[in-house]
Amino acid sequence: MISPKASPPRAPDAGSISLADANCIVLRLDGHGRIISLNPFGLNFFGYREPEVLGRPAVGTIIPERDATGNDLQAMIDALLQRPDDYSHQINENRRKNGERIWVVWSNRAFRDETGKVIELLCVGNDISDRKAFETVLEEARLQLTATVRKQNTRLQEANAQLRKEVEERKKTQQALAESRDRYRLFSKASTEGILFHDNGRLIEANDAFADLVECPHDQLIGVDILRQFVSTEDRRRVQQIMALNDDRIYEITARSATGRMFPVELRSRPGHLAGRPCRVVTVRDITHRKKTERQLIQSQKMEAVGNLAGGIAHDFNNMLAGIQGNVEIIRHQISPQSSHQKRLSIISQIVQRGAKLSGQLLGYARGGQTELSEINLNGLVEDTLEMFGHAHGQITIQTRLRPDTPTVSGDRTQIEQVLLNLMINAAHAMPAGGHLVIETQATALNDKGKREYEVLPGPYALLSVRDTGHGMDQETQKQIFEPFFTTKAPGQGTGLGLASTYGIVKNHNGYIDVFSEPGKGSQFDVLLPASEGIDDTTAVHDPIAEKGSETILIVDDEAEFLDVGREMLMLLGYSVITAGHGDEAIARFEEQDGNVSLVIVDLVMPGAAVDATIRRLKETDPSVRVLLSSGFSQNGDLARKLMQDCNGFIQKPFRLADLSKKVRDLLGTAQDENS
Repeated sequence: MISPKASPPRAPDAGSISLADANCIVLRLDGHGRIISLNPFGLNFFGYREPEVLGRPAVGTIIPERDATGNDLQAMIDALLQRPDDYSHQINENRRKNGERIWVVWSNRAFRDETGKVIELLCVGNDISDRKAFETVLEEARLQLTATVRKQNTRLQEANAQLRKEVEERKKTQQALAESRDRYRLFSKASTEGILFHDNGRLIEANDAFADLVECPHDQLIGVDILRQFVSTEDRRRVQQIMALNDDRIYEITARSATGRMFPVELRSRPGHLAGRPCRVVTVRDITHRKKTERQLIQSQKMEAVGNLAGGIAHDFNNMLAGIQGNVEIIRHQISPQSSHQKRLSIISQIVQRGAKLSGQLLGYARGGQTELSEINLNGLVEDTLEMFGHAHGQITIQTRLRPDTPTVSGDRTQIEQVLLNLMINAAHAMPAGGHLVIETQATALNDKGKREYEVLPGPYALLSVRDTGHGMDQETQKQIFEPFFTTKAPGQGTGLGLASTYGIVKNHNGYIDVFSEPGKGSQFDVLLPASEGIDDTTAVHDPIAEKGSETILIVDDEAEFLDVGREMLMLLGYSVITAGHGDEAIARFEEQDGNVSLVIVDLVMPGAAVDATIRRLKETDPSVRVLLSSGFSQNGDLARKLMQDCNGFIQKPFRLADLSKKVRDLLGTAQDENS
């Protein structure tokens, strides 16, 4: 005979269950996580009236979207509805109507329909955040127990006949005591914070979390002098003074574990009683992760501020270089190719290019350097860079360990070359009398369980490692090497921008850089870049040839000197040129030409009307006009990215005549193709 299949538990009838007298939270959720009912205790606990919660999602009402540690509580509720048997008991952070966060331990039971789908959850919860209230209940139970025992002992002496009854009552009392201890043990184990009881510094009792925190077996804690054993030498006097004040302030100290490990903690002390004995109850919270996050935030804010400064300096510097480069190009075309001045002009042009590279380092540090993304083979990049570096540093022995399985990375090849070159030059400066340089590439992977001082995005990475046998660095120097203009070299021997721009470029490519060094033992820089699944598409770059034209071009720039230089350069290329010093003037000049302007070259930052508004008005007047954005800032800044949505191209200041001619012809040629 086959037994019929048991039906799944169905949702209880709300009318058959009385929730009014329950001294705990009784919550019912539907299959979508919405609140069906919340008993009066629960309403009072969370501070709501019944109409305010019924039908609302639990997450966002009595459960925050994320708890204090960043856990996604919506995902937790979704998992509970999908797999209720895995969450029959759980502890999570909740939120009262006034925003106060509290922790509740829940017991959950799912009810399903005939298909097995969860249609309702019954959740019974108890507040575990108010330890003081728990201690009071525990003390009352102990006093009641003591009175009961004394009373039964008196009765035992007075009446032998009631012995059986008294023994039975004593058993009940002992059972109540055991249950009370079990409850204390449960709450003690459930707490993630260390809790200890001390009398004038001598430890009376502690929970398992505190024993784990200080790395000491629980049975060895009782009677220990907590000041001498678990507080750093530097903080003992301050802690002793705070203990004497007998207040309940929250303060931070450096704690020491039984193994000697030092770590920051947050303490809060309150008066209490244990076994009728006055004592202090102290909660201990490990704040290592919080301190680490604070340090990262401060460093990030500092680097961002300096990066903004560096970007501004690079912009102004590029504008000055653009004026110099433009005048050089004009003069070179106005004098004979055989003139003796051509050599001097070439020298000036080379100086401008070096200045542009220095500006590029500033923009790279500011995470604003131009990026032309491609798939980069790190092994090939190392070999190409070594050809240029090796000839100039013959006193250094170079060894490469390039793993063939090293993945490609997506990025700006020129910038990644600059990173490698900066690291090799830095290594060469650390080995003035010669030494050994090792360059290594390989595949690696990062996870969020490492011991780094910064958070990482887990996944596959390509490692580029540069190790030298130079003089090395102490810890204080290592803290400053990526800050712009910091250098250990003598005046005139370095700008302090090499490693700063290296840091900016690596961060701009969503990578990380680690430094390992000791004085006298050399240094190692590990660059970690996200691995890409693309194929290396490196192509050769050829010098452009100046191409001429005859169209009409409007150039808009608030720098009068550059405006004059730009006009002359375009006129040398055969174009008719109109100039404007600001947006309103540009609109007026453009409208005067009645559709004859083929291209507008506009500066990224100008006073007066917003540049984006000016570009939109130009496009509204003549939708076919091409707009070329020009700036000493990078194309990757927020403003440039916004403007590029309405522009047809970008050219970075300073630029040479050949670069300008090619960019202009590319845009005008595209316009002709579209109109043909």
